[in-house]
Amino acid sequence: MCRMISQQGEIDLITDIFPQLENVKKLPFDQGDRTLINGNAFQPADVIVRHHERLLLGEMEWGVHPIFETDKAAYHKRRLSMVNARRDKLLDTNSYWNSKGLIRNPALIPVNKIYEHRHIETWDTPVPYAISTNHQPEDEYFYIPGVYQVYDTKQPDGQTRKHTSFAIITTEANTTMQNIHNHGENKHRMPLYVPLEMAKQWISPKRTLGDFKEIINYQLPSEDLNYYTVHPLTGKKQRADGKSKDSPWTWPGLPTLGNDTPIDISNLFDPCLQKAS
Repeated sequence: MCRMISQQGEIDLITDIFPQLENVKKLPFDQGDRTLINGNAFQPADVIVRHHERLLLGEMEWGVHPIFETDKAAYHKRRLSMVNARRDKLLDTNSYWNSKGLIRNPALIPVNKIYEHRHIETWDTPVPYAISTNHQPEDEYFYIPGVYQVYDTKQPDGQTRKHTSFAIITTEANTTMQNIHNHGENKHRMPLYVPLEMAKQWISPKRTLGDFKEIINYQLPSEDLNYYTVHPLTGKKQRADGKSKDSPWTWPGLPTLGNDTPIDISNLFDPCLQKAS
């Protein structure tokens, strides 16, 4: 599922799309730090939220807090599962998202691209892909619907601390994303990619229950996705070419989508010809 995103665009690109947006960001903009935002680390990301009559842009931690969990280890594990909100769970009246009213807290997560990993037979390292949509101009944002949470806790000094967090909505993958996100417990899922007008409706104060259901049931066609492979995104190993993490990277022997058996490149060069030359 979607646990890695990029938010490299300029803030002006967002406010041009949402003129009524109030920028309440507190963290300084650092484009280098925003090439990769990792949900598994509960990193803060820029999020657009509707709060009463105001439309706000600010930072929230990625990963909704499971405030019902009291055990520390169980809390961390459950929160990892709440980086994303499954479409079907939002429709379930007994789910946490519904019972706690989070479906009434709409958010939009502006991203340039998301990252997903593909499993190739016999390879130890999964292949990361950078994925964007045809609905966005090059290097600009598209907007993934989500939900957000706000709750308060009492600190030892008696002060109240406000916690804010969000989750990205995921849905069943289209054919392209099935072939990329092809492994793991939550394989064959993808973020809820939606057209811009649908994203605006998601955050609108006039959104109806019918709008809500139409949006979360939307599935982007495979042909509306752009994708390419990149260098491994985490770990200490750096790219030999010195380029950024989201620049294209070639994986020798990588088969086409839909075929996960690696291409044999051992005979690509004839050693006899090499000696003769």
